[in-house]
Amino acid sequence: MAPRQTTRARKVVGEGRRALVDAARSLFTTRPYDQVTTAQIAEKADVAYGLITHHFVNKRGLYQAVLDEIAAEIAQHQLAPAPQGASLVDRLRHSMRSHITHVDGYADSFVAFVRGNIGVDPDQQSALDTLRWQGAQWLLLMVGITEPLPPALRAGMHGWVGHLDELMIDRITHGDLDIDTIVELATAALVTTLRTAARLDPSITFAPEVLRELDAFDVATRPR
Repeated sequence: MAPRQTTRARKVVGEGRRALVDAARSLFTTRPYDQVTTAQIAEKADVAYGLITHHFVNKRGLYQAVLDEIAAEIAQHQLAPAPQGASLVDRLRHSMRSHITHVDGYADSFVAFVRGNIGVDPDQQSALDTLRWQGAQWLLLMVGITEPLPPALRAGMHGWVGHLDELMIDRITHGDLDIDTIVELATAALVTTLRTAARLDPSITFAPEVLRELDAFDVATRPR
């Protein structure tokens, strides 16, 4: 009869990659990137150290796997279908509500990522910036805009992404704002950004029905 495997051995055989991603995600979202070691990750995951090389090559590869997983989760929530017949603005609201609800589930980790607790490695910062930009790209597609973006819209949307992040950090920090308020603040800022960029740069054009909805937006008309 074969000897019984230990817990570590069983993880090596069947659960090593998942355990490493879970451990790395926990550590990367609570400490700067350059203060997390592969040895710490392997110890927390309770797997053999060599599995990091086997599955991810190195720490950078493991970090990218964590970012990819978070990006996939965010995309899944942002792509959740809005109620049938919803207006464009209500679809924008729905996408942001889904995103904020998801962020609520890992609030402390979100703050760590946004505040840049990943060291000074420019490649890591670039990966994080790409992750944060994905939601903006999806919202732009909803109003018929694709990249490359005109400079005014590019700058405005990057500013809006930072605005949304800070809204959520304030909600997480103080705990006294309901999700409807955050959604409406974010939607109002997005609509203003889109309309202002289009007025500053005539090359930015929206379909007539999109423009009508943006121009008709009013916070007082939000669903209650």
